[in-house]
Amino acid sequence: MLLIKAIAGLLVLGAMGGTAYLMKQYTGTVKDLPGTMMERQREIELSLKKKAEEGVRSDNEPGEKAFQRARELLAMESMAEAEEKLKYIVSFYPSAKSATEARHILGEINMDRLLDPEWKEGKRTITVQRGDSYSAIIRKNKTTMDSMTHLSKLRDTDARGLRPGQKLLVMPLDLRISIDLRRKNLTLWKEGDFVKEYPLLKVEYEHKGKDKHLQVGSIRGWYNDEYVSVHSPHYRAATKTIILSDKSLAIRALPSDPEQDLGRGFYLSPVDMEELPLVLRPGNDVEIKN
Repeated sequence: MLLIKAIAGLLVLGAMGGTAYLMKQYTGTVKDLPGTMMERQREIELSLKKKAEEGVRSDNEPGEKAFQRARELLAMESMAEAEEKLKYIVSFYPSAKSATEARHILGEINMDRLLDPEWKEGKRTITVQRGDSYSAIIRKNKTTMDSMTHLSKLRDTDARGLRPGQKLLVMPLDLRISIDLRRKNLTLWKEGDFVKEYPLLKVEYEHKGKDKHLQVGSIRGWYNDEYVSVHSPHYRAATKTIILSDKSLAIRALPSDPEQDLGRGFYLSPVDMEELPLVLRPGNDVEIKN
């Protein structure tokens, strides 16, 4: 028993001596070893722990690893895998730092496909029948003249130009709009899937209480301060306004003139307002969230 105690005592002294040596190497002193050493050791441990935690936080930022992997996959042109990573971030980490950029990239991919006549998913080719009209085709296929003109690369939108046997590419426009007043953005959704997010540059609208549910009422074009029909040759170059079912509200392009009076509604960039009307139609659901 005495031998065991003696060995234990030597081990303790050896440990203290080793610690004293290390403390001298790293702190420069062993003065007041028992108290000072323990205090400084505690400080070092806390410092190392803090650095370790900071490292863990930076490496494990929610969604960050998935986003970095998505960027690598995009660089390797592995689009399908990259999309899955981006969708994962948008769905499960919508507030993460990387989520904003993930939404931007995913939105560009989605919109490029929606507007690309060569991307056939979600689109179909129809054959014009005798007696068909543009309005009948649009109504039957839940689309718009603007979308059909773009996808079918039509030059003449006069109904008299329709020919039996003519092929037209149509895309049913079944998106819904969510306007988030707190986050100041407008998001397009297809059922439960994210499509694209647009920043609201200005909001001229106040609403308190429950979320408001409306629809797209109409989409109008203005050219040289005059309303132009969708069949007008000037329509493609016209400034578009999306009027909601509450006709006092609209989605518009923010004018460049800061002195111009603004109507009630939601303002996007002119570039975004060239794109958005191409994928919407009257009847699309609109939700305004506080």
